[in-house]
Amino acid sequence: MAMISMHLGFTFRVGELSTNQYGRIDLSVDQIDTGLPIEQQLEESKDAAEQVWKFIKTKVDSNIDEMLDEAG
Repeated sequence: MAMISMHLGFTFRVGELSTNQYGRIDLSVDQIDTGLPIEQQLEESKDAAEQVWKFIKTKVDSNIDEMLDEAG
């Protein structure tokens, strides 16, 4: 069957407008088989995405705090 992918991204400003600093969050779900039940595949993707999100969010939060501290 056909395989599909979906990508969603969101760019947001970090700190004061004058600092011109931005962050971006992207999520892609790839290789969804349209011949299999979609719900099960999405549930598996959701579980993995939540684990990865927690890891990345911790790292990004730390980096943003460092950038804002440096910007003063």
